[in-house]
Amino acid sequence: MMAKIKLAVIWLGLVAFIAGCGSPSNISKETDHGIAKVKMKKMESMLDSKPDSPVHTIVMPHDEPLFPPGPGREEFVTACVVCHSPRYITMQPQFPRATWLGEVNKMKDVYGAHISDEQVLKITDYLVSINGKPDAGQAPKGTYGE
Repeated sequence: MMAKIKLAVIWLGLVAFIAGCGSPSNISKETDHGIAKVKMKKMESMLDSKPDSPVHTIVMPHDEPLFPPGPGREEFVTACVVCHSPRYITMQPQFPRATWLGEVNKMKDVYGAHISDEQVLKITDYLVSINGKPDAGQAPKGTYGE
């Protein structure tokens, strides 16, 4: 009796599996989620559509933060983007000069960034110019260089 029940359960599972494979999914192929037609046209132009090829590629736009020109930019980009993503750097809060100096020195002294003392100052100047706030006199408690 137990063998017949097992066989029936397996048979029903197999039938359900086969029936499920042949039916269309519940997910709509074309759903409008409020995307503007302009964006859709732009995306369509990025598609590499070759009707005879089974492989299609999509070129995604690359949105990298821009670092404005200024003294120390070259040192900053060369030294900092080696370890940090540009997006991570631009997400940092506005720090006063003392805090940025402490952070850059920490990268050099603690984490072994390959930068000279002169580059530390140039990188700090650049960070203050793009993401600094008026100096409060000293770095907040808990930062490197206290």
